[in-house]
Amino acid sequence: MGNSRDDFTSATKELLANRVGRRCSNPACRKLTCGANTNPEKITNIGVAAHICAAAQGGPRYDDSMTPEERKSFENGIWLCQSCSKLIDTDITRYPKELLQSWKQLAEQTAILEVETTSSTPAFEKDKELVQFYLECFNRPAFQDDIYQEGRMEDFDKAIEDTLIALNTGVLRTRDGSILKQADGKSSVQNSLWREKLYTITDMLTAIRRRLKIAKKEKAYSTYGTGEDVAYCFYDRELAEWLNSTREEILKILSSICKEAGLRELHFRKHRYRW
Repeated sequence: MGNSRDDFTSATKELLANRVGRRCSNPACRKLTCGANTNPEKITNIGVAAHICAAAQGGPRYDDSMTPEERKSFENGIWLCQSCSKLIDTDITRYPKELLQSWKQLAEQTAILEVETTSSTPAFEKDKELVQFYLECFNRPAFQDDIYQEGRMEDFDKAIEDTLIALNTGVLRTRDGSILKQADGKSSVQNSLWREKLYTITDMLTAIRRRLKIAKKEKAYSTYGTGEDVAYCFYDRELAEWLNSTREEILKILSSICKEAGLRELHFRKHRYRW
């Protein structure tokens, strides 16, 4: 029985990986997918050449109008880490063809910018410029106001997603998707301590998004009021306090970097709330 899948060739897989610097193309991830193995003759690879439109009938985003050659072509592939490869196939409504194509394009643009970037600026000054950029990404109500002051939880989640993308790729976008500012992703920071702290911040931001997703499914909060006076009521006090304390801790970590870089700090504005 023959193979009914239109799989990529080895050459196509290599091209997909190399065009994005072997980093995951998900802008909220951008994890390096290849590194050294303890065996000096081997490498550790967690990257996957994923099909945008499925390689076989019944798969995610399968398009029966495509030819076998089109399905196994470079144009129908995207390089992802194993986790993100699984992620995009579990919810095809959230991750449609068009979104994956935009991820791929952004990842390729980011990779070539990293290759092209040269600077005679000392490492500290370059790092300081990047920290200033990240600081601006966090200078928004989503990271400074009490969770009860949020107007729309969807906007809150989007602000966190946009900030994750900015940290990972150096691309800060407006709500309509336009590029507002562009720098380098956190992996370009030379100061290892600062870089480690920025990675911790991205992990915490990702955790916030996961908790919000669960809270929405469990209907752990509701809104009251209208217009500009709308506010949120959390039925789970522990969750609300965790959201506030986690964002406050994120700003504290960022502030510790700012102190060393000689930059201003951001503070979490916590309001008194009566239960």
